[in-house]
Amino acid sequence: MRLRCSSLQACGRERLAAELTRPVLLCRVAWPVLTFTPVDPPVLEDRWTYKPYVFVLRVAGRIGLGEHTIDPRPPTRPDEVWHDAGHSDVVRVWDHRIELSDYFGMTRYADVVEVRAGLLTPVAWAFAQVFYRHRQRRLNRLVARGALERREPVHT
Repeated sequence: MRLRCSSLQACGRERLAAELTRPVLLCRVAWPVLTFTPVDPPVLEDRWTYKPYVFVLRVAGRIGLGEHTIDPRPPTRPDEVWHDAGHSDVVRVWDHRIELSDYFGMTRYADVVEVRAGLLTPVAWAFAQVFYRHRQRRLNRLVARGALERREPVHT
């Protein structure tokens, strides 16, 4: 199943694209719905590279969902700035792309996600709907506060 969730962010496309290369931003916008604890490598790097990253996933920091692999790939289209060919113990395919486009001085941000989890696909898709809307709200708040420009430390 596929979903597309979009929002307007009050910042420039280039600035947002640069911040999306930082793994710490993932942890910041996912909290408290999901927490990502790095396993391999055990410490997050400053920037994503094109290699698999294994995390332990927890809902609300408590309910374990097993291991999840984020596998960044090079973007394939001009508006695409992120492509994660991810998967987990529960979800066989969690393919996530982020598209950014200029929109009258702001940035249109879109999460495009394909989820395949066998019989659990409808549940995983419904969770993805909630999760990506939450991420975009959190990102919007960070942008509105100017936190991306200031590079505030991560406080969850």
